Amino acid sequence: MLIVRGTKKLRNRVKAPLADGSHASTTVLGDWFATALFWKPQAALLVNERTFVPVFMPLAPAATLLDRAPDAIAAVLRRHGVDEKFIADELEAMRDVRLAPTNNRSVLGVMNGFEFHGKIRFATRSMDLENLSMELAQTPIDPLRGRTGSPDRELAAFLGDDRSNVIPFPTSARATTAPTDGPAGTGAHTGGGRRGGSVYQLKVTLLHTKPPVWRRVLVDGSATLDQVHEVIQAAFGWWNYHLHEFEVGRARYGVPDPDEDFGPPARDERRTRLDKVAKVGSSFRYTYDFGDYWEHQIKVEKVLEESGDTLVPACIDGRRACPPEDCGGPWGYIDLLAILADPTHPDHAERVAWIEGMRAGPFQPDAFDPSEFDDNLHSLRLAVFDD
Repeated sequence: MLIVRGTKKLRNRVKAPLADGSHASTTVLGDWFATALFWKPQAALLVNERTFVPVFMPLAPAATLLDRAPDAIAAVLRRHGVDEKFIADELEAMRDVRLAPTNNRSVLGVMNGFEFHGKIRFATRSMDLENLSMELAQTPIDPLRGRTGSPDRELAAFLGDDRSNVIPFPTSARATTAPTDGPAGTGAHTGGGRRGGSVYQLKVTLLHTKPPVWRRVLVDGSATLDQVHEVIQAAFGWWNYHLHEFEVGRARYGVPDPDEDFGPPARDERRTRLDKVAKVGSSFRYTYDFGDYWEHQIKVEKVLEESGDTLVPACIDGRRACPPEDCGGPWGYIDLLAILADPTHPDHAERVAWIEGMRAGPFQPDAFDPSEFDDNLHSLRLAVFDD
């Protein structure tokens, strides 16, 4: 059995009954996520949950999409050089295809990025869908940064192919404590529960947005900057799909890339503690997604002594919703809000469908719910696969 986890806009087009929670994929590669792309001509995008390999295919006729998906997946696997016996076994297991709702934010984030970059290549370079699948499979994505870097390499590594013998991206150090609720009545929401010697209260403000979007978080002073990155992603609601970097004074911190060919390499964020580079009153920058270029200012408001009832990390305050991924940066976000507010705009219906398809509901720019921090952080940590 194959479970295809479709976004709302895909499910609306396919109109197939939904599988219940007892069903699970019996294929080796597991579930595939899918969404509808209203390009000209319209297409569908499938992304494998285990390897993030993308498969673009024609959407029409939507009523037969689930029947056609196995052959489209097999064709792309064949282009990746996957053994024919493995492909035949997957096709046999995919004889029964069921549709289900999405359930993994990290895969949706990757899918959103593939949709954005795929549309540009499809429109400007007249690429066919299969070649587009192969090109985007080579794209470095953040959920694989601690492993192989890109979906094509992850597929090779997953299948034990010799082609996976590449230099992997360094593995990030991650906290492993399960999310827990904060103390009753405090309004705080925590994701780790680990206590340290000091607690940093940070105000993180997304620059170039009006009204401003910001979050106030508590982080263990001994946390490394890659763990601070994780907290920021969860607090804002970013999907951790794109690359990022910290800038403290004149120093840059990130995950060093041996293939980077411009400027001095970034210092290793995984070996840099927050309390070694910042103190009360310090300000530094955090940039997420070098395409949309979301700049954040981080200010250390307080450094508190750890007490027995202090649980960190936590998101304790904030304002306004996080902008959608891949919406074009701060200025693209301004345009997006104007389009969403104007039902007569020619792009209104398409943009509403795009957002609702990825978020499984309408976008409310003035909404902020700190209780989402726990779920977001838990989802981010589940996306870091065990070696």
